[in-house]
Amino acid sequence: MKGLAPASLDGFVSGMDTRDDAGYVPFGGGLLLQSADFFTPIVDDPYRFGQIAAANAFSDIYAMGGEPLTALNLVGFPCSLDLGVLREILAGGQSKIEESGAKLCGGHSVQDDEPKYGLSVTGFVEEDRVVRNAGAEPGDALLLTKPLGLGILTTALKQDRLPENEIEDAVDAAAVLNKAARDALREVNVSAATDVTGYGFLGHLSEMLTASGVGAVIRRSSVPVWEKAVPLAAGGCYPGGLESNRRYLENRVTADGVSQEDLLPLYDPQTSGGLLLAGNRRGNLVRALEERGTLAAVVGEVVEGTGIRVTR
Repeated sequence: MKGLAPASLDGFVSGMDTRDDAGYVPFGGGLLLQSADFFTPIVDDPYRFGQIAAANAFSDIYAMGGEPLTALNLVGFPCSLDLGVLREILAGGQSKIEESGAKLCGGHSVQDDEPKYGLSVTGFVEEDRVVRNAGAEPGDALLLTKPLGLGILTTALKQDRLPENEIEDAVDAAAVLNKAARDALREVNVSAATDVTGYGFLGHLSEMLTASGVGAVIRRSSVPVWEKAVPLAAGGCYPGGLESNRRYLENRVTADGVSQEDLLPLYDPQTSGGLLLAGNRRGNLVRALEERGTLAAVVGEVVEGTGIRVTR
């Protein structure tokens, strides 16, 4: 992207030099948030695919403490498929748009060789309530709100190693909006937050730590992972993105008594993963999440220095 993004724009707040989950500009006493995300199907059911893709697109807004306002459908679809499939995808997305409280304002579609679906989302957050993925401080607890391993499970699904009914819990979790977790982070005023998606847990954690100028210690035994994901990954069943994430982070992650096989799910690219939160009020944050029915796994803490150390 070097040389492609303007160094500065009048009134433009976020830029390419930041690691924020969504772009933002000053608007109406706060910040207007903007993000977009779309991808190919990860499950066979078109309705559930639509739900997961929409939930994923909203996550960048929620990670910054924002409220989604509007959404635009982004569609790629092959002429060879029945339009009923597209209708089901859009219906699944619409169900999550309505759940979020945002308004669908149209969208755009193109012919493509394989289906693709997602959303462009506009949101809003008060300027004094915005949460960035910079700001984590030594002593902050690190919390994760959804288990890891969805990329491994859906790879097994594509390779016919697992039927879809055996990964129901993971698929259901991917379709859950991060709205409740957003409500919790606003209540407790966390130091930093981000959503865990394509760069995997360790990749998004590394971005947060680099932006904040700190390091972290992660307890592998405290990190929630979907049960079937561990043996599948150990047997070599995982997406190519996992290996890319691992290579990219190999000089930033050290393992202390943890095998490389046990580290694999932490590199796994997630679709509509949970939020990763850093906050110095561990008990309050856990309570706020659990009161809203959201997983509140304390997976480690922020420390002085750089890099990530993963212990047992």
